[in-house]
Amino acid sequence: MRTGKYCKKEFLTDAPEPGTSTVVSFSGFVQWGQNDKPEPLDFLEISSCHEHARLHRTYEMSADEWVQQVKRLRDHINEYLCFLEER
Repeated sequence: MRTGKYCKKEFLTDAPEPGTSTVVSFSGFVQWGQNDKPEPLDFLEISSCHEHARLHRTYEMSADEWVQQVKRLRDHINEYLCFLEER
C-alpha cells in the first residue's frame, strides 16, 4: 500500500505571458465527505486558458496500469517534441 501524497502545480508559460497554461499532478488519499473513508485518487490535468484535459486513474485500474498509461503519454509527448525540434 502506498503512503504519502504528491501534489504539484506548474505554470507552463513564463511571466509576463498573459496565458494561464498549467499542469497539475496529484496522487494521494482524499476524504470526500465527513463520514467517508479516505480513497486513493490519482490524476494529471493539463489546462490552457479555456480548455483542460484530465486523465485520472479509474477504480478498475491497478496502480501499475495507471503508471503505464502515464508513461505512454510521456512517450507520446517526447516523440512530438522530437518532431518539433527537428522541424
